[in-house]
Amino acid sequence: MALALGGCGLLDSGELWSSGRYTILWIDAPDQAHLAYRIDGTTTMGLSDPCVSAVAENADYIAVEQRPPQSARRPRYRLFAKRAPASRMPPATPLGEPMPEPIYRPLAQRLGLPPMRAVGGAGACGRAN
Repeated sequence: MALALGGCGLLDSGELWSSGRYTILWIDAPDQAHLAYRIDGTTTMGLSDPCVSAVAENADYIAVEQRPPQSARRPRYRLFAKRAPASRMPPATPLGEPMPEPIYRPLAQRLGLPPMRAVGGAGACGRAN
């Protein structure tokens, strides 16, 4: 999925975090925050579903916490292996399906990921659950 972020300003959007070409941004509403890869100055490729509320990264991996908006469900964690972008290949590869915290934590520790860092404002992405 590619999204154009330039243009005539009809859409509200915001960048919550970035590292190199990786970014967490939202379009239309903060609860639409997702991990994306910046292809160029105006185009990104979405890598995760919304609603991303925290991120952890090292040289080889990026992990995001997704909290369903307006939901009592617990957060899920998604892990991506960074890869050098090649023609027609995604810039990061998801490692499995979103997982609950008890599965994510030991895996993150084994992969050397730092603790999650919150992104976005309080209340976005159902942070109260």
